[in-house]
Amino acid sequence: MNIKEYQELNKLKDEDLLAQLEKDSTEAFEELYIRYKEKLRSFCLFLLKSETVAQDIVQEVFIKIWLNRKQLNTGQSFSYYIYILARNQSFNELRSAKRKELMENMLLCQQKEMDETDTPDTKLIFDEYQRMLEKAICNLPEQKRKIYQMSREEGLSHKEIAEKMGLSPHTVQSHISDSLRFIKAYFVQNADVELYAIFIVLLMS
Repeated sequence: MNIKEYQELNKLKDEDLLAQLEKDSTEAFEELYIRYKEKLRSFCLFLLKSETVAQDIVQEVFIKIWLNRKQLNTGQSFSYYIYILARNQSFNELRSAKRKELMENMLLCQQKEMDETDTPDTKLIFDEYQRMLEKAICNLPEQKRKIYQMSREEGLSHKEIAEKMGLSPHTVQSHISDSLRFIKAYFVQNADVELYAIFIVLLMS
Protein backbone atom coordinates (compact mmCIF):
# COMPACT_ATOMS: atom_id res chain seq x y z
CA MET A 1 0.00 0.00 0.00
CA ASN A 2 1.36 3.41 -0.97
CA ILE A 3 1.34 6.65 1.04
CA LYS A 4 -1.74 7.99 -0.73
CA GLU A 5 -3.74 4.86 0.11
CA TYR A 6 -2.70 5.11 3.77
CA GLN A 7 -3.78 8.74 3.80
CA GLU A 8 -7.16 7.73 2.41
CA LEU A 9 -7.56 5.09 5.13
CA ASN A 10 -6.68 7.69 7.74
CA LYS A 11 -9.65 9.78 6.62
CA LEU A 12 -12.18 6.96 7.04
CA LYS A 13 -14.50 6.74 10.02
CA ASP A 14 -14.23 3.80 12.39
CA GLU A 15 -17.41 2.19 11.05
CA ASP A 16 -16.03 2.27 7.50
CA LEU A 17 -12.82 0.62 8.68
CA LEU A 18 -14.84 -2.02 10.54
CA ALA A 19 -16.77 -2.80 7.38
CA GLN A 20 -13.45 -3.39 5.60
CA LEU A 21 -12.11 -5.35 8.57
CA GLU A 22 -15.06 -7.72 8.33
CA LYS A 23 -13.81 -8.50 4.81
CA ASP A 24 -10.36 -9.43 6.20
CA SER A 25 -8.65 -6.13 5.41
CA THR A 26 -5.33 -6.08 7.26
CA GLU A 27 -4.88 -2.46 6.17
CA ALA A 28 -8.07 -1.45 8.00
CA PHE A 29 -6.94 -3.43 11.04
CA GLU A 30 -3.55 -1.72 11.02
CA GLU A 31 -5.21 1.71 10.78
CA LEU A 32 -7.48 0.95 13.77
CA TYR A 33 -4.49 -0.31 15.73
CA ILE A 34 -2.46 2.82 15.03
CA ARG A 35 -5.48 4.99 15.79
CA TYR A 36 -6.21 3.52 19.22
CA LYS A 37 -3.14 1.76 20.62
CA GLU A 38 -1.69 4.75 22.51
CA LYS A 39 -5.06 5.82 23.90
CA LEU A 40 -5.70 2.29 25.15
CA ARG A 41 -2.20 1.96 26.56
CA SER A 42 -2.66 5.14 28.62
CA PHE A 43 -6.07 3.96 29.79
CA CYS A 44 -4.75 0.54 30.86
CA LEU A 45 -1.69 2.11 32.47
CA PHE A 46 -4.00 4.29 34.58
CA LEU A 47 -5.85 1.18 35.76
CA LEU A 48 -2.93 -1.21 36.17
CA LYS A 49 0.03 1.05 37.07
CA SER A 50 2.32 -1.18 34.97
CA GLU A 51 3.63 -0.23 31.54
CA THR A 52 4.44 -3.83 30.62
CA VAL A 53 1.06 -5.23 31.63
CA ALA A 54 -0.74 -2.32 29.96
CA GLN A 55 1.01 -3.06 26.67
CA ASP A 56 0.16 -6.75 27.01
CA ILE A 57 -3.52 -5.91 27.53
CA VAL A 58 -3.57 -3.71 24.43
CA GLN A 59 -2.09 -6.56 22.38
CA GLU A 60 -4.66 -9.00 23.74
CA VAL A 61 -7.53 -6.62 22.96
CA PHE A 62 -6.49 -6.15 19.34
CA ILE A 63 -5.87 -9.84 18.79
CA LYS A 64 -9.39 -10.50 20.08
CA ILE A 65 -10.73 -7.87 17.69
CA TRP A 66 -9.03 -9.55 14.77
CA LEU A 67 -10.12 -13.06 15.71
CA ASN A 68 -13.72 -11.85 16.15
CA ARG A 69 -13.76 -9.46 13.19
CA LYS A 70 -16.70 -11.26 11.54
CA GLN A 71 -18.89 -10.80 14.63
CA LEU A 72 -18.15 -7.16 15.45
CA ASN A 73 -21.19 -4.90 15.67
CA THR A 74 -20.41 -2.21 13.11
CA GLY A 75 -23.44 -0.21 14.30
CA GLN A 76 -21.93 0.24 17.76
CA SER A 77 -19.35 2.87 18.65
CA PHE A 78 -16.01 1.15 18.15
CA SER A 79 -14.35 3.54 20.59
CA TYR A 80 -16.84 2.59 23.31
CA TYR A 81 -16.52 -1.12 22.48
CA ILE A 82 -12.73 -1.20 22.54
CA TYR A 83 -12.50 0.69 25.84
CA ILE A 84 -14.97 -1.76 27.41
CA LEU A 85 -12.80 -4.65 26.18
CA ALA A 86 -9.68 -3.02 27.62
CA ARG A 87 -11.42 -2.27 30.92
CA ASN A 88 -12.64 -5.86 31.27
CA GLN A 89 -9.22 -7.28 30.42
CA SER A 90 -7.61 -4.94 32.94
CA PHE A 91 -10.05 -5.90 35.67
CA ASN A 92 -9.45 -9.57 34.92
CA GLU A 93 -5.72 -8.94 35.26
CA LEU A 94 -6.21 -7.19 38.60
CA ARG A 95 -8.39 -10.01 39.92
CA SER A 96 -5.84 -12.51 38.68
CA ALA A 97 -3.02 -10.65 40.41
CA LYS A 98 -4.98 -10.61 43.66
CA ARG A 99 -5.59 -14.33 43.47
CA LYS A 100 -1.91 -14.97 42.88
CA GLU A 101 -1.02 -13.10 46.08
CA LEU A 102 -3.24 -15.47 48.05
CA MET A 103 -1.91 -18.68 46.56
CA GLU A 104 1.21 -20.44 47.79
CA ASN A 105 2.34 -21.73 44.41
CA MET A 106 2.34 -18.86 41.93
CA LEU A 107 3.78 -20.84 39.03
CA LEU A 108 1.08 -23.50 39.24
CA CYS A 109 -1.57 -20.80 39.39
CA GLN A 110 -0.21 -19.05 36.32
CA GLN A 111 -0.04 -22.31 34.38
CA LYS A 112 -3.63 -23.12 35.31
CA GLU A 113 -4.81 -19.72 34.13
CA MET A 114 -2.91 -20.14 30.86
CA ASP A 115 -4.48 -23.55 30.27
CA GLU A 116 -7.96 -22.18 30.97
CA THR A 117 -7.71 -19.13 28.73
CA ASP A 118 -5.67 -20.36 25.74
CA THR A 119 -7.66 -22.36 23.19
CA PRO A 120 -5.92 -24.94 20.98
CA ASP A 121 -6.59 -22.77 17.91
CA THR A 122 -4.97 -19.76 19.55
CA LYS A 123 -1.90 -21.78 20.53
CA LEU A 124 -1.55 -23.12 17.00
CA ILE A 125 -1.78 -19.62 15.53
CA PHE A 126 0.89 -18.24 17.88
CA ASP A 127 3.16 -21.26 17.32
CA GLU A 128 2.92 -20.76 13.56
CA TYR A 129 3.54 -17.02 13.99
CA GLN A 130 6.70 -17.72 15.99
CA ARG A 131 7.97 -20.20 13.39
CA MET A 132 7.42 -17.73 10.56
CA LEU A 133 9.06 -14.90 12.51
CA GLU A 134 12.13 -17.07 13.14
CA LYS A 135 12.33 -17.90 9.41
CA ALA A 136 12.13 -14.21 8.53
CA ILE A 137 14.87 -13.33 11.04
CA CYS A 138 17.12 -16.10 9.67
CA ASN A 139 16.83 -14.53 6.21
CA LEU A 140 18.23 -11.20 7.43
CA PRO A 141 21.85 -10.32 6.60
CA GLU A 142 24.14 -11.37 9.45
CA GLN A 143 24.79 -7.90 10.90
CA LYS A 144 21.15 -6.85 10.71
CA ARG A 145 20.12 -10.14 12.30
CA LYS A 146 22.53 -9.67 15.22
CA ILE A 147 21.37 -6.11 15.80
CA TYR A 148 17.68 -7.08 15.57
CA GLN A 149 18.15 -9.93 18.06
CA MET A 150 20.06 -7.75 20.51
CA SER A 151 17.24 -5.20 20.34
CA ARG A 152 14.16 -7.43 20.34
CA GLU A 153 15.34 -10.58 22.11
CA GLU A 154 17.96 -9.25 24.54
CA GLY A 155 16.24 -5.91 25.17
CA LEU A 156 19.36 -3.81 24.63
CA SER A 157 19.05 -0.10 23.88
CA HIS A 158 20.32 1.43 20.63
CA LYS A 159 23.23 2.94 22.55
CA GLU A 160 24.20 -0.40 24.12
CA ILE A 161 24.05 -2.15 20.75
CA ALA A 162 26.09 0.61 19.13
CA GLU A 163 28.83 0.21 21.76
CA LYS A 164 28.92 -3.58 21.31
CA MET A 165 28.96 -3.43 17.51
CA GLY A 166 31.21 -0.38 17.12
CA LEU A 167 28.50 1.55 15.29
CA SER A 168 26.64 4.81 15.80
CA PRO A 169 23.16 4.71 17.44
CA HIS A 170 21.77 6.18 14.22
CA THR A 171 23.19 3.28 12.20
CA VAL A 172 21.71 0.81 14.69
CA GLN A 173 18.29 2.47 14.35
CA SER A 174 18.61 2.29 10.55
CA HIS A 175 19.43 -1.44 10.67
CA ILE A 176 16.46 -2.16 12.96
CA SER A 177 14.10 -0.19 10.71
CA ASP A 178 15.39 -2.06 7.66
CA SER A 179 14.93 -5.38 9.47
CA LEU A 180 11.35 -4.57 10.45
CA ARG A 181 10.54 -3.61 6.85
CA PHE A 182 12.06 -6.88 5.62
CA ILE A 183 10.13 -8.95 8.18
CA LYS A 184 6.91 -7.14 7.33
CA ALA A 185 7.45 -7.85 3.62
CA TYR A 186 8.19 -11.50 4.46
CA PHE A 187 4.90 -11.81 6.31
CA VAL A 188 3.00 -10.10 3.49
CA GLN A 189 4.39 -12.64 1.02
CA ASN A 190 4.17 -15.79 3.14
CA ALA A 191 1.61 -15.37 5.94
CA ASP A 192 -2.15 -15.70 5.91
CA VAL A 193 -4.26 -12.82 7.23
CA GLU A 194 -4.36 -14.16 10.82
CA LEU A 195 -0.57 -14.32 11.10
CA TYR A 196 -0.13 -10.94 9.45
CA ALA A 197 -2.59 -9.37 11.89
CA ILE A 198 -0.67 -10.81 14.83
CA PHE A 199 2.55 -9.46 13.28
CA ILE A 200 1.01 -5.97 13.15
CA VAL A 201 0.08 -6.11 16.84
CA LEU A 202 3.30 -7.62 18.19
CA LEU A 203 6.00 -6.13 15.97
CA MET A 204 4.55 -2.60 15.85
CA SER A 205 4.14 -2.35 19.63
